[in-house]
Amino acid sequence: MIRLMQKADLNQVHAIENQVQTHPWKRQQFAESLASYQCSVIEHEQKVVGFCILQPVVDEANLLLMAIDPQYQGQGLGFKLLAHAIQQLKNEPVQIFLEVRESNHPAIALYEKSGFHQIDLRKNYYPCEDGGREHAVIMVKTCHDDFAALFKS
Repeated sequence: MIRLMQKADLNQVHAIENQVQTHPWKRQQFAESLASYQCSVIEHEQKVVGFCILQPVVDEANLLLMAIDPQYQGQGLGFKLLAHAIQQLKNEPVQIFLEVRESNHPAIALYEKSGFHQIDLRKNYYPCEDGGREHAVIMVKTCHDDFAALFKS
Protein backbone atom coordinates (compact mmCIF):
# COMPACT_ATOMS: atom_id res chain seq x y z
CA MET A 1 0.00 0.00 0.00
CA ILE A 2 1.21 3.50 -0.86
CA ARG A 3 0.00 6.42 1.24
CA LEU A 4 1.04 9.79 2.61
CA MET A 5 3.67 9.70 5.33
CA GLN A 6 2.45 10.31 8.90
CA LYS A 7 4.29 11.36 12.05
CA ALA A 8 3.94 7.78 13.27
CA ASP A 9 6.11 6.66 10.31
CA LEU A 10 9.09 8.85 11.15
CA ASN A 11 11.06 6.28 13.15
CA GLN A 12 10.73 3.64 10.42
CA VAL A 13 11.54 6.14 7.66
CA HIS A 14 14.57 7.43 9.57
CA ALA A 15 15.77 3.85 10.14
CA ILE A 16 15.62 3.15 6.38
CA GLU A 17 17.47 6.40 5.66
CA ASN A 18 20.23 5.42 8.09
CA GLN A 19 20.65 2.07 6.33
CA VAL A 20 21.05 3.49 2.83
CA GLN A 21 22.78 6.87 3.21
CA THR A 22 26.33 7.70 4.20
CA HIS A 23 25.14 11.17 5.31
CA PRO A 24 21.50 10.61 6.30
CA TRP A 25 18.84 13.19 7.05
CA LYS A 26 18.12 13.70 10.73
CA ARG A 27 14.74 12.61 12.10
CA GLN A 28 13.85 16.30 12.59
CA GLN A 29 14.35 16.97 8.86
CA PHE A 30 11.80 14.27 8.07
CA ALA A 31 9.38 15.76 10.62
CA GLU A 32 9.77 19.22 9.08
CA SER A 33 9.28 17.83 5.57
CA LEU A 34 5.77 16.64 6.46
CA ALA A 35 4.62 20.28 6.59
CA SER A 36 6.26 21.49 3.37
CA TYR A 37 6.60 18.61 0.94
CA GLN A 38 4.65 15.67 -0.44
CA CYS A 39 5.91 12.72 1.58
CA SER A 40 4.80 9.21 0.65
CA VAL A 41 5.54 5.77 2.06
CA ILE A 42 5.12 2.26 0.73
CA GLU A 43 4.16 -0.57 3.06
CA HIS A 44 4.66 -4.30 2.84
CA GLU A 45 2.73 -6.42 5.36
CA GLN A 46 1.85 -3.24 7.33
CA LYS A 47 5.51 -2.21 7.67
CA VAL A 48 6.94 0.91 6.04
CA VAL A 49 9.62 -0.32 3.62
CA GLY A 50 10.24 2.83 1.59
CA PHE A 51 9.62 6.53 1.27
CA CYS A 52 9.60 9.29 -1.33
CA ILE A 53 9.78 13.04 -0.69
CA LEU A 54 8.81 15.39 -3.51
CA GLN A 55 9.01 19.19 -3.38
CA PRO A 56 6.40 20.85 -5.61
CA VAL A 57 7.62 24.24 -6.92
CA VAL A 58 5.18 26.25 -9.07
CA ASP A 59 4.83 24.05 -12.20
CA GLU A 60 7.82 21.79 -11.44
CA ALA A 61 8.90 19.40 -8.71
CA ASN A 62 12.11 18.15 -7.15
CA LEU A 63 12.64 14.62 -5.92
CA LEU A 64 14.45 15.40 -2.68
CA LEU A 65 14.85 11.95 -1.20
CA MET A 66 13.77 8.40 -1.88
CA ALA A 67 14.78 5.05 -0.44
CA ILE A 68 13.65 1.46 -0.15
CA ASP A 69 14.71 -0.74 2.77
CA PRO A 70 17.65 -2.85 1.49
CA GLN A 71 15.76 -6.07 2.37
CA TYR A 72 13.02 -5.08 -0.11
CA GLN A 73 15.09 -3.63 -2.94
CA GLY A 74 14.93 -5.23 -6.37
CA GLN A 75 11.21 -6.05 -6.14
CA GLY A 76 9.86 -3.10 -8.11
CA LEU A 77 8.67 -1.24 -5.00
CA GLY A 78 10.73 1.87 -5.78
CA PHE A 79 9.25 2.08 -9.28
CA LYS A 80 5.69 1.74 -7.93
CA LEU A 81 6.29 4.26 -5.15
CA LEU A 82 7.84 6.87 -7.45
CA ALA A 83 5.14 6.50 -10.10
CA HIS A 84 2.37 6.82 -7.50
CA ALA A 85 4.01 9.78 -5.75
CA ILE A 86 4.45 11.66 -9.04
CA GLN A 87 0.85 10.95 -10.01
CA GLN A 88 -0.34 12.41 -6.69
CA LEU A 89 1.43 15.76 -7.12
CA LYS A 90 -1.28 18.40 -6.98
CA ASN A 91 0.69 21.03 -8.93
CA GLU A 92 0.74 18.82 -12.07
CA PRO A 93 4.40 19.58 -12.85
CA VAL A 94 5.71 20.00 -16.36
CA GLN A 95 9.13 18.74 -15.24
CA ILE A 96 10.55 16.87 -12.25
CA PHE A 97 14.22 17.17 -11.30
CA LEU A 98 16.49 15.05 -9.13
CA GLU A 99 20.12 14.56 -8.21
CA VAL A 100 21.66 11.15 -7.58
CA ARG A 101 25.14 9.91 -6.73
CA GLU A 102 27.03 8.98 -9.88
CA SER A 103 27.89 5.60 -8.32
CA ASN A 104 24.28 4.73 -7.49
CA HIS A 105 23.65 2.66 -10.60
CA PRO A 106 20.50 0.89 -9.30
CA ALA A 107 18.84 4.26 -8.55
CA ILE A 108 19.88 5.70 -11.93
CA ALA A 109 18.38 2.63 -13.64
CA LEU A 110 15.15 3.08 -11.67
CA TYR A 111 14.94 6.76 -12.61
CA GLU A 112 15.61 5.99 -16.29
CA LYS A 113 12.89 3.32 -16.21
CA SER A 114 10.60 6.00 -14.73
CA GLY A 115 11.25 8.36 -17.64
CA PHE A 116 14.10 10.50 -16.27
CA HIS A 117 17.22 11.27 -18.27
CA GLN A 118 20.53 12.92 -17.42
CA ILE A 119 20.86 16.62 -18.23
CA ASP A 120 24.01 17.56 -16.33
CA LEU A 121 26.67 16.55 -13.83
CA ARG A 122 27.31 18.49 -10.63
CA LYS A 123 30.96 17.85 -9.80
CA ASN A 124 32.07 17.04 -6.25
CA TYR A 125 28.56 17.46 -4.85
CA TYR A 126 28.04 14.57 -2.42
CA PRO A 127 30.33 13.99 0.58
CA CYS A 128 31.86 10.52 0.84
CA GLU A 129 32.69 8.52 3.95
CA ASP A 130 36.42 8.78 3.20
CA GLY A 131 36.24 12.58 3.20
CA GLY A 132 36.24 12.84 -0.59
CA ARG A 133 33.42 14.07 -2.83
CA GLU A 134 31.30 12.36 -5.47
CA HIS A 135 29.61 13.82 -8.55
CA ALA A 136 25.85 14.16 -8.72
CA VAL A 137 23.98 13.19 -11.86
CA ILE A 138 21.21 15.71 -12.49
CA MET A 139 18.18 14.16 -14.13
CA VAL A 140 14.83 15.43 -15.37
CA LYS A 141 11.53 13.89 -16.33
CA THR A 142 9.22 15.80 -18.65
CA CYS A 143 5.63 15.04 -17.83
CA HIS A 144 4.34 14.75 -21.40
CA ASP A 145 0.77 13.87 -20.45
CA ASP A 146 0.36 17.04 -18.41
CA PHE A 147 2.16 19.13 -21.04
CA ALA A 148 -0.01 17.74 -23.85
CA ALA A 149 -3.13 18.49 -21.83
CA LEU A 150 -2.30 22.20 -21.99
CA PHE A 151 -2.88 22.16 -25.74
CA LYS A 152 -6.15 20.22 -25.81
CA SER A 153 -9.10 22.27 -26.91
